[in-house]
Amino acid sequence: MSYKCPFCQRYFSTRSAYNQHKNFCTPPNNDSSDSEELEEFEHKTNNHDIEMVREDLCEDLSDNKSTDSEINNQSFQSMMSISEVGEIDQNIEEINHDENENIFENILEDSDSELNEEESKPEINVNYPSEAYGDLMELVTKHKLNNATGNAIIKFFNKHANLDKSPLPRSIEQGRKYMDNMKLPNLNYNKTSIMNYNNNEYFLYHQSLINCIKNILSISDISQNFALTFEKVEHNGEIEFSEQNTGIWCENAEKSLPPGARLLSLILYSDATNVDTLGKSQLHPIYLSIGNIKNWRRNKKDAKQLLAYLPILKSNNITERKSETFKIAVRECFHKSLELLLDPLLKLNKNGIDLFLNNEMIWFYPRVSAIISDWPEAATYCITYKSPMSKHPCHFCLVTRDNLADLNLQIDDITPRTHVNMQQYFNQNLKIPFALKIYLIFFGICRKFT
Repeated sequence: MSYKCPFCQRYFSTRSAYNQHKNFCTPPNNDSSDSEELEEFEHKTNNHDIEMVREDLCEDLSDNKSTDSEINNQSFQSMMSISEVGEIDQNIEEINHDENENIFENILEDSDSELNEEESKPEINVNYPSEAYGDLMELVTKHKLNNATGNAIIKFFNKHANLDKSPLPRSIEQGRKYMDNMKLPNLNYNKTSIMNYNNNEYFLYHQSLINCIKNILSISDISQNFALTFEKVEHNGEIEFSEQNTGIWCENAEKSLPPGARLLSLILYSDATNVDTLGKSQLHPIYLSIGNIKNWRRNKKDAKQLLAYLPILKSNNITERKSETFKIAVRECFHKSLELLLDPLLKLNKNGIDLFLNNEMIWFYPRVSAIISDWPEAATYCITYKSPMSKHPCHFCLVTRDNLADLNLQIDDITPRTHVNMQQYFNQNLKIPFALKIYLIFFGICRKFT
């Protein structure tokens, strides 16, 4: 076991060494008022300032040997700065439990802040009463500070700023309420009813797909890493497929567009995710990115947008979950959600859309080029059986189960699944032999996008 100092993050193997170190590590106080503030911080962490950590024996020995030198060499130059206060408060946040808030609303706010924190500063300060007000709320949200910590920062600022009128909110609670009432493009999620199952109504929380595209295209350096046309790349006489705009699909899709139009390749990511350690709460996010962006740039957080949270149907027991009625309802809910999300693309299928890229208006035709998911979800997208024991288990092709692992299989022996041959097998009542689960919306969407 070891003891953690809340000021400098050092660990000590004995309580006595920790107490001696704490006398040196505590920042010096110049006046009684500053002492009161430090005592207030220490009082908040008093019950939790000692963190019991299980460590390896070698780490304990290392701490024992270094304790004396750490105490003797401790510098008295560590003044209490605002950044140090932030570090202390962050430790408090890690120890204390957050207030019980709606888990879905928290994730919506956190996901937008994470997507924008790395590359560009969110342009939200203009909607705040002052720039300092916005900076404070951005700091509290980004570092997930609790209300007590935020209020301590406000008190510290107001005391030393010597301003007639403080630009900050009276409390963090007031600031959070102000944020809840703000109308920000990146935080406007619509709530749409998808279906009713077992007297429970299920909703889709989603953004506008077009707004998500515009948000990505508005990033300052995206145009520098954005491919507008197909590019044939060869290396040592062989074709190299390194980016989406070097693929055969891009070449064929580009040929189908009117003269002067550009292809806008869209990528969807989706996967159901646990949002608590016990696995009892789940969300099903679906993200959007643009395939025209170079791979290395597209892998950064700000090059993706949270498009929606898909509804997750609940069953009363395991028997209901395994029933065919429940499985059909799950597929229906999933594809109704997709139909709503992709509806803007269907409307643009004829005339395309004009979008700004690097202050230039470009005529785009958006097309879904790739969907990234795990195997069960891919089967849900393609309306195929999820079991690996079915005759044709692959959601992408019609290779039989016995030949799926054949390394010598020729390309001519692989028949891809398309909405054309799947519709044909359905009409011939061959759904089971070809591991096909029918849902009519699926065929309508596929027919429009191919």
